[in-house]
Amino acid sequence: MDENEELNAIMSGAGITALAEKPKKLNSVEAVKVAVRIMDELALAHRSMGVTELADALGETKPRIHRHLSTLKEMGLIEQDNLTDRYRLGWRVFQLGEAAGTQFDLRSRAEPYLLRVRDALRETAVLAVPINCQPMVISTADNIYARICISVKPGNRPLPHCSAVGRVALAFSKPAQQQELLAGPLVAETERSLVDKDELRERLLLIREQMYDVCDSEMLLGVNTVAVPIFRDGDRLAGILAIVGSIQHIPCPPQRQQVEVLQECAAELSAQLSGTAYELWNVRKQARQRMAELR
Repeated sequence: MDENEELNAIMSGAGITALAEKPKKLNSVEAVKVAVRIMDELALAHRSMGVTELADALGETKPRIHRHLSTLKEMGLIEQDNLTDRYRLGWRVFQLGEAAGTQFDLRSRAEPYLLRVRDALRETAVLAVPINCQPMVISTADNIYARICISVKPGNRPLPHCSAVGRVALAFSKPAQQQELLAGPLVAETERSLVDKDELRERLLLIREQMYDVCDSEMLLGVNTVAVPIFRDGDRLAGILAIVGSIQHIPCPPQRQQVEVLQECAAELSAQLSGTAYELWNVRKQARQRMAELR
């Protein structure tokens, strides 16, 4: 017997038959409220959470939270980590956000920059957004200049540890999110994939310093990627701008022009979104150059 049936039985037994219908509506509303509170808590946490942690945070019982989590998971609104059994926001939340994102539509703002990157560098340009510290591709501009085009489908989720797009997302995430993601095993897509955790931590620090990363045949042999961050509201990561193509045209390390075009477009996009990280980074870079000239 669920909560509604139990409450109706009690009320009927007490002779309150006329009011037996009302609690159903109230309980339905309460159920929706709990579900929304669960999703709000997961969104604010910026990390995955367990049943006990969610129950404590919301002041609810574990069985009740677990029932709601099961329903939300079935609907695709949350996902469960198979290794830790913890929960995080799911792919459908992103889809709903995309549909309702009239106030903050990164994809439409980025469209001219994707074309600009593609035309300037003659490579496929990619836009991804971070979701729970992991990237999801939301838009691409395929290379129209090559005989053979290397493309990435929207919805693709590159691995965070062995892709340039993923490492940029990871580098600008919170330390707690990084630790959680690095707690499990790192899977290798190719023999060149970065799976050493100490090396990965050093790489993340380097990405924050140089504002770009390169993936050298780590996801697919013969295919390289260069990625740079896009910021909003100061230094909050809003997205990742990248190019993907053959090792014949995107070497490791990448060409200076490739990095500069990507960073120039990402900086302009960031400025539109009130992101100041590139401005501060350029100031620090100029200061270092002046110091180097003194030596």
